[in-house]
Amino acid sequence: MNSEEAARKLGVDPASLAPAPPAPRFAQFWARMQKEPPCSACGQPSRTSGVIHDPGHGSRWLDRCRECFLATPPTLPVPPGRFFEELRGVAADARLRLRTYTDEDGWEGE
Repeated sequence: MNSEEAARKLGVDPASLAPAPPAPRFAQFWARMQKEPPCSACGQPSRTSGVIHDPGHGSRWLDRCRECFLATPPTLPVPPGRFFEELRGVAADARLRLRTYTDEDGWEGE
């Protein structure tokens, strides 16, 4: 799920979130995570930070603790199978040895 869906699922009111830049750089995410702001949903120390874009409130920081993050996992932009196919192709083109592990099939490439 995306950050906006995660905020809705966790019952977070965008008005209660701190303003954020529309497109933060990695350094801005990292600086925020180093401060460990409270989780936007439950108040525990956060482990991840993201940005939601709310029509009524603009860009806002969404901070999640481990448990709230695991309850609202991000969606990959492509299916995992396709991602691994493309990753294997890139590794082969670069002549790199690639080993992947999945819970279902174990190690591949050995």
